[in-house]
Amino acid sequence: MQPIDSAAASDAELPRATERLAIFALAIAAFALNLNMLVLGALLPFLPAEVAPEGDAQSTLLASAALASALAALVAGPVADRVGRKRMLAFGLVLFAAASAAQALASNYVALLAARALSGVAVGAAYAAASALAAAVVPYQRRSAAMGAFTAGMFLAFPIGLPLATWCGTAGSWRAIFWAQAGVALLGAILAARCVPLRDRRNEWVDPRDVLRQRPAAAALVATMLHNGSFIPLVLLSGLWLDREGLVPKSEQGALWAWLGLCSAGGSFLFGRVADRIGKRNFVLLTSALMVGCLLGVARCRTLEALAPLGLALAAIASARTGPLQALTSGLVPSYQLATLMGLRSFAMQFGVFLFAESMPSTGDGWYTNALYAAVGCQAVSYVLIRWFVKEGTA
Repeated sequence: MQPIDSAAASDAELPRATERLAIFALAIAAFALNLNMLVLGALLPFLPAEVAPEGDAQSTLLASAALASALAALVAGPVADRVGRKRMLAFGLVLFAAASAAQALASNYVALLAARALSGVAVGAAYAAASALAAAVVPYQRRSAAMGAFTAGMFLAFPIGLPLATWCGTAGSWRAIFWAQAGVALLGAILAARCVPLRDRRNEWVDPRDVLRQRPAAAALVATMLHNGSFIPLVLLSGLWLDREGLVPKSEQGALWAWLGLCSAGGSFLFGRVADRIGKRNFVLLTSALMVGCLLGVARCRTLEALAPLGLALAAIASARTGPLQALTSGLVPSYQLATLMGLRSFAMQFGVFLFAESMPSTGDGWYTNALYAAVGCQAVSYVLIRWFVKEGTA
C-alpha cells in the first residue's frame, strides 16, 4: 500500500483550512520553545545566588541552551529528513517538557545549567522539524504569510511569557514558569499530532555539506546567524540594562515586555503578506536597513521617552523580517533537503546567540551601548550577504 506521505501527497496543495490548522499547531509549539529562551532573561534579577550567581555565570546560563540547541539541530535536521519530521517534532517537544520540569526542580547552578543544556537539545530537535513542516505545508508564493504566523507564536512569548515570568519572580515563585512551559509543550505535541498532515518524504540521509555547498543557502544561513545572534541577546539582557540605568525597575517591567511582545507578534503576523506581495528578498533588505537605523537610534537614547517608540518600532521590524527571511531561505534548496536546511538554520540562529552572548559583557561602563553598535555591524553584514548572494527562490 502506498503511504500517505508519498510524493504525490507531498506535492499536492492542501486545503486552506488544513494549512491554517497546521500552522496554528506549529505556532503553539514555537511559542513553548521560545518561552525557554526568553523567560530566563526576565527571571535573572529574581533568581537566588545559588542558582544564578551574578556576573558571567548568568550569561553562561543564557548561552548554554543556545549552544546545545545549535549542536542538536545539526543532527536533528538530517534525521528528520530521513525518519520523518513529525516524529522528530514529537520527540523534541516531549523531551522539552521533561527538560522544563528539570529546570523547575533545579536547586543549584550546576543543576540549572545541565537542565538548560538539555532544554537546548530539545529545542534544536523540535524547532528544526517544526520549521520544515511549516514550510512544507504551504506553497512558496504564500510562505511568508505562513512563516509570519508561525513565528508570531514565538513572539507571543514576549507579551505572555515575560510578564508572567516577571510576576512569578516578584511573587517568589520563579519555578512556576518552567512548569507552565512544560504544559504548553505537551499541548503543542498533541495539537501537532492531530492537525499537521503527514507530508514527509522519507529519504536517504541528507549530508548537510550538500546544502552548504549551495552558495545562496550558505549566505542566507550566515545572514540568519548575524541577524538573530546579535538581536536576541540584546532583548534578553535589556531588562538588566533598564534596571541598572534606572529607566525601568525590574519590578515594573511586565508592561514593557507586554508591549514589546505585542509589537513583535503583530509585526510577524501582519507583514508576511506584504513580503509575499513585494518579494521576500526585497522585504528582507528593506527591514534590514530599517533595523540598522533603529539600533543606532537606541544607542543614542538616554531617556525612556525617547527610547520607547524606537524600541517598539525595532521589535516590530525585527519580527517582521524573521518570517520572510525563513521563507526566502526555504526556497533555496530542493524539498527533500528542507529539514536539513532548517536544522542548519536553527544551528545558525542558536550558535549566533551563543557567540554574541558569550562575547557580550553584562557589566562595565557602556556595556549595552557597545553591544548595540556590535549589533549594527552584524545587521549591516547580513544585509550585504542577502543583497549580493541570495535571489528570490521558486520552491
